[in-house]
Amino acid sequence: MSFRTAVLEGRIKQFVKSESGNLAFMLEDNQGNVHYCFSAGKKPILNSSDNLVLIGSYISGNKFRISFILNKTKNTEENLIDTKFDWMYKVSLGLAILVTSGFVLYLIFYLTFIPVDPYGSYVFSFITLIISITYLVVPIIILWVLTVVFSKSRKNSSKLDREILKLKEAYHSKAPSTSTRKTMDTITKPNFCPNCGGKLPAEAKFCPNCGSEF
Repeated sequence: MSFRTAVLEGRIKQFVKSESGNLAFMLEDNQGNVHYCFSAGKKPILNSSDNLVLIGSYISGNKFRISFILNKTKNTEENLIDTKFDWMYKVSLGLAILVTSGFVLYLIFYLTFIPVDPYGSYVFSFITLIISITYLVVPIIILWVLTVVFSKSRKNSSKLDREILKLKEAYHSKAPSTSTRKTMDTITKPNFCPNCGGKLPAEAKFCPNCGSEF
């Protein structure tokens, strides 16, 4: 499965009802376009009009599946990637190895010490062996198929996680740091009041002489 990972920035316009009962809302981006955004797993606490930076993938049209949320209003981050496939893969792999190993040991033991029926025939023993194999092979196949499926889902989650990390780093590198903003504010702040000409303190928001706001 290929991911069209993207960054979407804007403001929550309104929350909508999701068919699956998960988080869903309409987001208005900086160009005025409206996107349907939803989360397939977690339901983070968001408020109307929150300014968000979303990282995820477009499913179809303007439907955007969220994988990561940077809430600029609350200054919080939350990862919504579903990591259940990691432990499910480990459990299914462990069970598949355990059952397969037990099955191989059973075959070795059974073929080494084949029980003989009272009439000296091996027919009954081989029928028993075939029945045992039939009952054991099916769950073994199922376990290995599940292991392969969970392995692919796990790799997809890891790939998406790496893409999100790259986009996060790219976004933060473009956004000015707090120290840069403070430096810019200090440089552009006037030293004298434009209204009365009085000298201004470094952090003043109002003129101490005439009370003008700037």
